[in-house]
Amino acid sequence: MDYERAKEVFNQYVENYDQKEEMIILKKKHSLEVANLMAELAFRLNLSKEEIILAKIIGLLHDIGRFEQFRIYGKLSDKKTVDHADQSCIYLFEEGHIRDFIEEDKYDKIMELAIKYHNKLEVPSLTGKEKLFVSMIRDMDKVDIFKQYATHYHYVFKAEEVTQTVLKNFKERKPLDIKENKSKSDAVLSILAFIFDFNFDESLDILVETDNFDLFISTIEVSEDSEKLWQKVREVCYDTINEGVHHEL
Repeated sequence: MDYERAKEVFNQYVENYDQKEEMIILKKKHSLEVANLMAELAFRLNLSKEEIILAKIIGLLHDIGRFEQFRIYGKLSDKKTVDHADQSCIYLFEEGHIRDFIEEDKYDKIMELAIKYHNKLEVPSLTGKEKLFVSMIRDMDKVDIFKQYATHYHYVFKAEEVTQTVLKNFKERKPLDIKENKSKSDAVLSILAFIFDFNFDESLDILVETDNFDLFISTIEVSEDSEKLWQKVREVCYDTINEGVHHEL
């Protein structure tokens, strides 16, 4: 496998889209960053050299469906358009474009599963390498998403806008379904709830080291009468990070 070749083809693919469009540039940067994060996690998990390259390629390609999604719909909302992970799999595996990026087919099933399930609320029962790489991309995607939300979006948290069902699930440390969101404050909790769905302590270590989570927290505008609830929300978040996941594959 050759990551640099895959990266070159990826960059050529992205050139087909409007380079002046902020969201296209954002998704390109995100893909490259997640590739690097995947390599870092793979190294910390003591994977082989070939597996580290595989991890990087999965990171590079996991969001490739985003570009067509934005071109067609003008937005990056799975809720309002199509599931971008499914679109990525259609382009890469149903249409066969995965061969543009990597000649070998020995890892196709692992890559397809990792890309398909990197954004799903629930993951089917998997074992071995399939479970490993699905878990890895789900973690590293979230690490960079916190930075994306912090630097390209603005959120306001108002206690009175929080849906009680969403708050209850958050307090129980459950990953939240964006389909349940009724307000922007619900959306804040849904993003913060990503930390309840990390698979490796090493992933949480990387999250802390990047400062991406702290950055996102710091950008939330909290209304004056919401400070009490916001403090409790923060405590749940940081308790989760400090406790770790102690995940075993």
